[in-house]
Amino acid sequence: MDHGKNIKQEKQQAANKSKPLLFRVWEKGSASVRLKLALLLGIISFVVYANTLGNGYAYDDANLIKENTIVTKGVSAIPEIFSTPYRHGYVVTPNDTYRPLSLVMFAVEYQVSGGSPAIGHFMNLLVFAGCVVLLFLFIDTLFKRQRTFVAFIASLLFALHPIHTESVANIKSRDELLCFLFSFLALNIFVRYADAGKIKHLLVGLGCFFLSLLSKETSITFLTIIPLVFFFYLNDNKKRSAYITTGVVIMAAVFLTIRASVLNAYNANHSADIAFIDNFLTQAPSLAIRLATAIQILGFYLKLLLIPYPLICDYSYHSISFVGFDNVVVLLSLVSYGLLVFFGISGLIKRQKNPFAFAILFFLITISLFSNIPFLIGTALGERLLFFPSVGFCLIAALLIEKWAGPAMAASAGIWKSPKALVIMIPVGLIYTVVIINRNNEWKDNDTLYKADVEKSPNDSKLCFLTGFEIVKKIKSERPTEPDQIQLLKDATAYLEKATEMYTDYEAAHAELGRAYYIAGSYDLAETEEKKALQLNPQNIDAKVKLAGVYLIKKEYTQSISLYKEALVADPDNLLANFSIAVCYANLQDYGPAIAGLKKAIELNPSFNHYTSFYYLSKIYRTTGKPDSAKMYEDMVRKYTNNSQ
Repeated sequence: MDHGKNIKQEKQQAANKSKPLLFRVWEKGSASVRLKLALLLGIISFVVYANTLGNGYAYDDANLIKENTIVTKGVSAIPEIFSTPYRHGYVVTPNDTYRPLSLVMFAVEYQVSGGSPAIGHFMNLLVFAGCVVLLFLFIDTLFKRQRTFVAFIASLLFALHPIHTESVANIKSRDELLCFLFSFLALNIFVRYADAGKIKHLLVGLGCFFLSLLSKETSITFLTIIPLVFFFYLNDNKKRSAYITTGVVIMAAVFLTIRASVLNAYNANHSADIAFIDNFLTQAPSLAIRLATAIQILGFYLKLLLIPYPLICDYSYHSISFVGFDNVVVLLSLVSYGLLVFFGISGLIKRQKNPFAFAILFFLITISLFSNIPFLIGTALGERLLFFPSVGFCLIAALLIEKWAGPAMAASAGIWKSPKALVIMIPVGLIYTVVIINRNNEWKDNDTLYKADVEKSPNDSKLCFLTGFEIVKKIKSERPTEPDQIQLLKDATAYLEKATEMYTDYEAAHAELGRAYYIAGSYDLAETEEKKALQLNPQNIDAKVKLAGVYLIKKEYTQSISLYKEALVADPDNLLANFSIAVCYANLQDYGPAIAGLKKAIELNPSFNHYTSFYYLSKIYRTTGKPDSAKMYEDMVRKYTNNSQ
C-alpha cells in the first residue's frame, strides 16, 4: 500500500514539474489570492496588446522620437530634456508643456535600439501592465480587502476597455501611462504610510507623485483625489492624512515652479495661443456656444465609455460641430453630469465610505481637467484623455455587477463561481478583446491609421489633411506616369482639397495641396496654394520652400532665391533649401554660392542620395576650368549610376 502510494505521489510530483511555473505557483498557494489576481491582470494586460509589438511609429510618435533632434542624441540629451519644453526637439511653439520623463525614456530607448519602434511598444506594454496591477492593488486596499473580486473586475474592465488603445498603441502616450503608473504607485505607498506611519513611505510616495507630474500634468487632479481618499475613505489617522496632503501640495508647487521656469525661458508659456485645428473651441462664435459645445463633448466621453466604437485618433473641426444649449445632446449631457454630481456628493455626505460616490467623484474630478470649461486645453476631445477618468467608470461597472451577482461575489471563489458575473464578464471581455486587437492593427503606421479613421470620420479636416499628406509621401516622382502613382496623386489631392474646403484657413493643408499641384505639374495652382499658406502664416518655412520651388521650376530664379534665403535664416540646416538655392545660383551662373550651397547640402546628410548635387558640381567645375575637381564629382556620379543599375 505504502509503495503504491509513493509511486502515485512521485507521478503527481512529476506531473506538477511538467506544468509551467505560473501554474505551479498558483496551485501550491505560494502566493495569496490577491497576488495571483494581480499577476493574472498583468498578463492579460500584456497579451491583449501584444500585437502592437510589430507596429511602427504612428501619429505623434515620430515628432517625439525619430524626428526629435533632442531625443535622437540618446542618453547624452537627458540634461537638455529636463531643461527644455516638451516639443522643443521637433517644433518651437508658443504654447508648449513640460513632460520630461517620457522623453528621457525615449532617449534611452533610442540609444539602445537606434530608433526601432519595437522597444517603444514593448515598454508601453510593460508600463500599462504595471498600471493595471497597481490599480487593482489600490482598489482592493480601498475596500479593506473585503471586495477583492470587485477590485479584480474593475481592473479587468480597465485592462480590456478599448478606449485605452490610443494610450497603449501610440508610443508617444507613454506620458499618460507613466503619469498613471506613478500616481497609483504613490497612492499605494501612501496607504502604507497611513497604516504604519513610517516616514520613508511618505517620502517615497511623494517622490512617486513628483515623477507622475514630470510625466504629465494630469496627476495635478490628485490634489483633490488624495484628500478624498485619505480623509473620507482611509481616514484612520487624520494627522498622517494631513501630512500626505500637505506633501502632495508642496510637490505640486515645486513642479509648477519648475515648469513655469522652463517654459518662460523658451517663451513657450502662452496657454491662450492654441491652434484652431487642434481645438476648434478657441474660435467659438460666443461663450455660450463654446460652453454648450464643451458640454456636448463631455457627453461624447460618456458615450465612448459605454460604447467604445468607433475609435478615432483625431477629433478636429468639423467632425464635431458647434452647438447651443437647445441641442438635445447638450441637454442630455447636462442632465447626466448633473445626476453624477448629485449622487457623488450626496453619497459622500450620507455615507462617507460609499464606493459608488468615490467612483463617481473620481471620474468627475479627473475629467474636469479636460472639460474645456474653466479653461481651454490643447485639444477638443481625445480618447487618451479618458485614461484616468475611466477608472471611475470601471469601478461603477464592477460595483453594479457585484449588486447583480449577489452574495456569490463575496465568496472566496468570487467571480469564478458566480454565473451572473460570468454571464456579463465573458461576452464583454471577448468583445472588448476583439475590438482592441483590431484597433491595434489600425495603429500599425500612419498610412493604415489615417485611412481607417478618415473612413469613420470623413468630415474631420485634420484627418483629411493627414491622409493626403501621407499619400503624397508615397508618390515617387514628379509628373507621375504609372497608373498607381497617378491614382495616388488624385487621392491625395482630393483629401487635401476637402481639408481646405472644410477649414479655409488651414495653412498646412494649403501648403501640402500646393505640393500636390506641383507634383501634378499645375504650377499656377501650386503657387496660389503656397501663397495662401504664407498669407495665413508668413513664418511658414515649409510653404516658403515649396513656393520657392515653384519659382525655380518657372525659372524665376531671383524670386526663388529670395524665398530660400528667408527659409534658411529660420532653418539654416534645411537640406532642400540649401540644395535648391544652389541650383538657382548655378542657373544664374553665379558659381560661388552655387558650390557652397551644394556642398552644404551634402554635408548636412552625407548618406542621402546626392546624385544631382554631384552632377551639378561636376558641371560647374568643368565650366570654370577645374578638371580635377570636375573628374572627382563625375566619378561620384558614375558610382551612383552603377549602384542604381
